[in-house]
Amino acid sequence: MKLLFFLCFIILLGWLGSGIKKPSAEVAVKPITVLTDTIDFTSQVQPILVKNCSPCHFTGGKMYEKMPFDKDTTIINHEKGILKRIKGDENVVLKTFIQQNKNGPLNNAPSGSSQ
Repeated sequence: MKLLFFLCFIILLGWLGSGIKKPSAEVAVKPITVLTDTIDFTSQVQPILVKNCSPCHFTGGKMYEKMPFDKDTTIINHEKGILKRIKGDENVVLKTFIQQNKNGPLNNAPSGSSQ
């Protein structure tokens, strides 16, 4: 009888143990967006700024005189503040534009052309 209880106990533990889910080792990884083409201020950067920074930083806005966002040099000279406020893929576009134009003269060639 003790043997029968022992066997039932072993079978019960095996059955319960087989239902335990083990944590998966997979971790969700967000793909990194890398831009290699030259970013054009007028067609790619300015629409982001209009969407996020209007009306204050555009003509007639209360911040336009101090920081006009319709000028590419303003974006390059105020990199930290702008990148802190604009997130996601738009941040990647702005960061890439700043990196491409920070160390030399601005080259606002259309997207797809090389510097």
